[in-house]
Parts: sequence; structure tokens; C-alpha cells
Amino acid sequence: MPTQDTTARRKKHLLLRYVKQRNKKNPQHLIKIPEGFDVDPMQIGPPARELLRNMQRMTGLKETGNFDRATMLRLLPPGIRGSVMAIAHAELGTHEWPPGTNRGEVLKYLKAAGIPFGAPWCVSFVYWVLLQAGFKRDHLPTGPASTPNWHTFAHAHNCEKSVHSSLSGDIWLWEWNNGDGMLDHGGFCDEGIKGYTAYYLDGNVGEYGGSVTDSQRSAGNVAYCIDLVKLHNLK
Repeated sequence: MPTQDTTARRKKHLLLRYVKQRNKKNPQHLIKIPEGFDVDPMQIGPPARELLRNMQRMTGLKETGNFDRATMLRLLPPGIRGSVMAIAHAELGTHEWPPGTNRGEVLKYLKAAGIPFGAPWCVSFVYWVLLQAGFKRDHLPTGPASTPNWHTFAHAHNCEKSVHSSLSGDIWLWEWNNGDGMLDHGGFCDEGIKGYTAYYLDGNVGEYGGSVTDSQRSAGNVAYCIDLVKLHNLK
């Protein structure tokens, strides 16, 4: 039985919207929607995999049956926000191994940030994603494995914005209200803030002592928002 995936519904909505729009424009080359496809379950089941493969085959993508980077780039809106989040979404599930060591596949994030050993890696993940999306190292913080350095850099370069005006791909910095006045964590705004809930994509939390996850937590803990577009447009 497929495992639960907190992003499944949104991804299936994106897929179905894309397929319907493409079928409307290309009635002679329809992408078949399999019987039993349902956007509601929090699972990517066999009908969704079949639709995904149909879409990939009909659009010239590699037929993986997965929401990989190339597929997410096709499904998300064009522009830098879609590019960044396609890369980030393709990393979902990447985790530490052995558990709790800050090592394993996640070392690629740390190494990108100049850390060749196991260490907390939340903003190193952010840094790695931005490099993959074409951001220049000299337009990003020095010491990018440190969460406070991201705030210092963003403030100095006028890249901050209101947390409640966050858009997909903006960078969130969290403070856990533990009284030390320090920023504790960083990740990406995903679906934004709805009511009192912030929907995010981040690393170094969750299973295995640290994974790339996509979930939600209290919006009150998001201390700062860095505008992705302003950051991208730095000269």
C-alpha cells in the first residue's frame, strides 16, 4: 500500500490541472486520465503514477512515474519561484544516514555550504537549492550554513519582506521562542500562511533525525521572510 505523502494532493492537483489545460489545447493528442485517479487521498497511488507516466511520455520527459525535477518544472508556474521549488520538491525524502548523524546523502548540502562534515544542515539545504537554480555564490550569504547569517545578509541588502506577504520560494527563518534571541531554523515558504498556519518545505527535521520535509507549523514562529525575487535580482 502506498505510504502517506503530505504533498500528494497538491501534486496531483498540479498534474491534473496541467493535463486538462494541455488536452484542451491539443485535442488530437490527449493525455489519458486513468480510471480510478483521485486527487484526494494523501498517497501517490497506481492511477496517479500512470497519469504521471502518460503526461511524461506525451510531453517528451523521461518516463519515471515520479514527481522529479523536470516534471515539477513543467507543472509549477514559470519563473524563478517555480524553478526553485521544483528543485526543492524533487529533494523531498532525502535524509540522514545513519539516522541522527547529519551525514549520508545530506552531506551534499553541507559540502555546497563549505562544511565537509556532519552538522546541522537546514540552511545549507536552502543554499544548495539556490545554487542549483543558478544563484551566484557572491549574491548569497557568506557562511551560508549559519541561519543568523541569512538574516544579516538579507537585512543588509534590503531583501526582507513581511512574513504575511510570503510567496512560494521565499526563505523563512524561524525562532523557536526559546528565549535566547537566536534564529534557529531556515527553509522555504511553500503554500504560504493560511490563518495561523505556515506551510513550508525545509530540511534537517522529521524522520531519520533529519529529512527534507514539506508540512506545516505555527506561523507565529516564522521570524523573518527573505524575498526570493529580490535575492535573485541582486547585482
